[in-house]
Amino acid sequence: MRPFLTLLATALLSLSALAAAEPRWVLGAPLIDADATLDGKPVKLVDPAIVRDPATGLWHVFASASGGTVWFAMKDLATRPAVREVNRLPVGACFVPQVFYHRAQQRWHMIGMVPDSTGRFPKMAPCLCTTATLGDPQSWSAPEILDVPPPPQDAAKPVKLWIDFWVICDEAKAHLFATSADGRLWRSETALDKYPHGWTAPVLALEGPFIYASHTYRMAAGQGTARYLTTITARGADPATPQQPRHYQQSYTAERLEGPWLPAPAAATPAQPYAGTANIRLTDPRWTGDISHGEPLRLGHDERMLLEPQPPGFIFHGAYRSSSSSNTDAKAKPTPCVGLLEVEK
Repeated sequence: MRPFLTLLATALLSLSALAAAEPRWVLGAPLIDADATLDGKPVKLVDPAIVRDPATGLWHVFASASGGTVWFAMKDLATRPAVREVNRLPVGACFVPQVFYHRAQQRWHMIGMVPDSTGRFPKMAPCLCTTATLGDPQSWSAPEILDVPPPPQDAAKPVKLWIDFWVICDEAKAHLFATSADGRLWRSETALDKYPHGWTAPVLALEGPFIYASHTYRMAAGQGTARYLTTITARGADPATPQQPRHYQQSYTAERLEGPWLPAPAAATPAQPYAGTANIRLTDPRWTGDISHGEPLRLGHDERMLLEPQPPGFIFHGAYRSSSSSNTDAKAKPTPCVGLLEVEK
């Protein structure tokens, strides 16, 4: 019994140290113009993903838009807005992208979701698109639906929606996470030499007060046992305006991707979030305070999803009053917009 207690105490101390390092953020002008266009027409972007190409140093940003997924690249994250025109990818109705470089296949992989037309999945199905050339938006392959079994049937609490798919690999397996928009996180797995095929049936990985969009990383802290972090979107009472719930980012940690997952102390409630109104300083008051579907900036780019202990930024979508509105016009209708949280200096 004593070794178990020692191990537990060590784990809790390690998790507390990680939580203590959680940064406070500052939020200024949108990363992508709130009045951005696609094919010359206004477009609203959500569910952003970001990855850095080490060969060019460019940051590649992907996002969901009407009709599918869009893309643009930029060198300098400090330039705001980065672009006003985005490019449509030839991936059909593939939404909610995750992008990484798969070293064994030497191709860039995009994990996404497409509407299910077979009746097999709860509304959405996981899919994969690939390219050898990240900077060529027309080079992506058509979506291939992954052979992941649907989540198990539960008469007491059926899975009505299965969304926001995410892949991360350890030394032996690829793991696919998905949320069911009801406070449940699911995990499937396959052997590395079988990926992207051979997935097991999903098992329940975590239950909590969250709604969607888990993003899971291996902490690139160096020595010893790997520690994993997942950020996930939740909805709760805003400490500043308790009657007005806002989206915010929780975080959970685990020693193994198989779990168990524990809420990171001081990073899983509206009052103490990983990223939310309680730890963000606004320098542009046109943001409403919602922090949805976030992804930290990371220097790693491959399937291991390596993340620095204190990432320098966090891309997300939120609600923003149009750039044509007055800073003080509280009645202006907010619209979806992509922003970037930066670590408070």
